[in-house]
Amino acid sequence: MTTPTQRPTAQAVFERAFHPFRNSRSDAYKEGVLAALRYRLEGARIGCPYKIGTAEFDAFHAGLDEGHARAREALEVAG
Repeated sequence: MTTPTQRPTAQAVFERAFHPFRNSRSDAYKEGVLAALRYRLEGARIGCPYKIGTAEFDAFHAGLDEGHARAREALEVAG
């Protein structure tokens, strides 16, 4: 008999994604990843702290893309 896997936390998925051997990413990018994970896994709202047209704004939104993808993967694994 199989038991359901516990739903992952945003912080746990984030920590696995940014392991020590991964190439470095900007803080804005990582903030975007974590924001998307918190949205998908914990129901938190996403608020971008950067102004439109800045490199940080673009990095944050690129991070959102990765965060959404990682959340989908984590939820598939959790069943």
